[in-house]
Amino acid sequence: MNVENDLVLWQALEVAHPSAKVDYNREGSNLPPCVSPYTLLSYDTFMVLLLLAGEPGEACHGCGASVSAVFLQRDGSRLKLAGRHDGFTEAGTFGDLMSINPLRLGSHDGIMVEGGGTFQGYSSSVLTPFLILNGRMKPIGPENGISSGDSDCGARDGPCRDVAAYWRTQGGRLIVRYVGKRANRSRINGSVVYELRKGMLVRVSGHKLAADIEGSRP
Repeated sequence: MNVENDLVLWQALEVAHPSAKVDYNREGSNLPPCVSPYTLLSYDTFMVLLLLAGEPGEACHGCGASVSAVFLQRDGSRLKLAGRHDGFTEAGTFGDLMSINPLRLGSHDGIMVEGGGTFQGYSSSVLTPFLILNGRMKPIGPENGISSGDSDCGARDGPCRDVAAYWRTQGGRLIVRYVGKRANRSRINGSVVYELRKGMLVRVSGHKLAADIEGSRP
């Protein structure tokens, strides 16, 4: 991400890491660790700067991205440091993610982290939701995340499985719709619904589809 072209992101990075500098020519294994800004999410009264531990693409093959959050309060046109949660999750591969987006479940703000990768022709991705509570990122389950798609088309010459997912929230519910096909050419088009109860997501419908999707993770 080019922070020099985004003044608000650069302001957030300066508040989070006052000594931060743009490294135009980072080479050599003896350099100290760096952090890379991933995205800046805006909520009603605060902002969250998401950082990756290291430069995406430079991490080892198959290694996930270590993600940290810096919480910033708006003070007029300025931003003030309100807290941080270092290394609250690890996801993706090659030190990178697929996406991080804001979510709203009931009266709670949060984020949705999506990470995935492709290995020997098999692709898969996982959604991991968090609520923002007391300056921390709280995972709300399920324990192994929620599948956001899988495919084995890169490993097959004939018919293959290829499933994508699309998520949205509705009140205190998270709805994940799956669309695609199985290797036997039968279609997949349905939703799995989770509800926030006592701070955790509980699946309330789509149990059979969820079992099919989870059972086909590479």
